[in-house]
Amino acid sequence: MAYVLRKLVSVFLSLLAVLGLANPAPEGIMSYTEEELALLDEYLQYSRGAQVALYEKKDAPAPVWQGTAEALCELPDCEELARAGYLRYTAYIAFSAEGNQRLRVSGVKNAKITVSYNELRSETYSPATVFKENVFYKIELAFPYTPGQTPVFRADSAYKLSVNYPSFGGVPSNEISPLADIHLRDPYIMTGPDGVYYMTGTYDPADWSNTKEIHVYRSADLANWEDLGAVWNYGRDATWQKKLLTDGSSPVWAPELHYIRGNYYICYSLGWGAMNGSVLKSVTGLPEGPYEDVRSGAVFDAIDSTFFTDDDGTVYAISGDGRWAKMSRDLKYEVTAKRSLVSESGQPVGFEGCCVIKLGELYYLCSASYTVHYRADGASYQTYDSYYAVASRFEGPYSERRLLLVNGGHGNLFLANDGTLYTTLFSGPLGEKPGIATIDIAPDGRLTVR
Repeated sequence: MAYVLRKLVSVFLSLLAVLGLANPAPEGIMSYTEEELALLDEYLQYSRGAQVALYEKKDAPAPVWQGTAEALCELPDCEELARAGYLRYTAYIAFSAEGNQRLRVSGVKNAKITVSYNELRSETYSPATVFKENVFYKIELAFPYTPGQTPVFRADSAYKLSVNYPSFGGVPSNEISPLADIHLRDPYIMTGPDGVYYMTGTYDPADWSNTKEIHVYRSADLANWEDLGAVWNYGRDATWQKKLLTDGSSPVWAPELHYIRGNYYICYSLGWGAMNGSVLKSVTGLPEGPYEDVRSGAVFDAIDSTFFTDDDGTVYAISGDGRWAKMSRDLKYEVTAKRSLVSESGQPVGFEGCCVIKLGELYYLCSASYTVHYRADGASYQTYDSYYAVASRFEGPYSERRLLLVNGGHGNLFLANDGTLYTTLFSGPLGEKPGIATIDIAPDGRLTVR
C-alpha cells in the first residue's frame, strides 16, 4: 500500500507539471534570488580573494610559499616573491554577465588559464568556454614569474571572487531532537514495500577504525525503533575484506538498506586502509537477513556509496562526491565508465554522502560538506552540513547547490507513507544520534525545512 501511495504522489506531481501548475524543469528555478545575492555579497566580504602559491618551477610538487591575494594576479607583499618561480592563483569566480569573457593575463609570458570543474574534468580556457551569469566557477591562473613583473588579469565583465566555494543560508538543526537514543552516524531511512520504516547507519562510531557491525532498525511510526540486531558483523562474516584491512581494523561505514527488484540489498563502505565499498544481498529476502556478499571483492572504489533506481528500472550507484555509474542487473559490477553528478558550473554538491530521489519530474541530489561560516567580526567557524541541487535528468547538470540544513551532516531524503518528505540528519546538537526534519517543496522546486 505504501509503495502504491508513493507512486500516486509521483504521478500527481507529474500531472501538475503537465498542466503547468508545477515547474517540471530546473531551468532557472534555482537561480539566486535578489535576497540571496545580497547574502552572497555579505559572505564575500569575508571570503573575497584568491589563493596564491609560488613554486620553484612549473612541475614542482609543493609550493615554497602560499597565501591569499585580494585579486587575481595581485602580488602580496612578502619576501618570498623577491625570487623567481612559477605562480598559481586559484579562486572561484562569478561574472555579472553570460559569455566567454575574453579572459587574459598581460605583463607575463606563457600564462595558462584553467577552468577546473571536478575531479573528472578540467579544461584549458578557450574561446569556446562560456560562463553563466552569477555562477561560481573554479579557475586557475598559472605563469612563470620574475621579480619586477606586473601581471594583470582582465575580463569583459565585472566579476566576484571567493577563496572557497560560496555557501550561505540554510536552517540550523538546533531545535531538532534525536529520533532515538541510538549511537548512529550517517543515518539512512527507507520506507519498505511493507509500509515499515527501516534505518541503518554507521553503528556506534566511537572508534572509527572499529565500527564492526551493520545494524538494521525497524519502526512503524518513525518514533519507536526496534533493533533487528547485527545483520552483518566484520568478525563473523568478513572474508575478502580482511585481506584488504591487514592491520586488524574493521572500519565499516555508512551502510544503506535498499529494496531493489524484490529483495533487500545493503551497500556499505570499508574505511581506513581500504576506502572502497561493496554490496550485501539478503539470503532470505527479509530486511533482517542474513546477508551475503554479492561478489568476493569490492564493488566500488570510493566510500559512501548509494543506489538510485530510475523510473525505467535502471539502477545507478553514486559514490563519494557524486561519481556515478550504471549497475549490472545482479548489482555485482559497475557497467559504465564513471561520470560525476555536478552543478552547471561543474562543481560537486558536496564531498561525500550523496543520495538521489526523484520527486515528480525533478531529481534531487543531496550531499554533505563542511562549510566555513563567517561572523561579522571576521572570525570563522566550521559546520558539517547537508546540501541539495535539482535537475530534470539524473545525469544532470544540476542547479547550483543550496545549503539545506546547517549541521545536517550525512543524511538522505525519503518519502513517508503519508507522502511527507523528510531528511535524516545527525551532527551539531544531535551529536552522533539520528534525527529527522520535515521538508516542504516550493512550487519552483526549492526545499525548505519546516
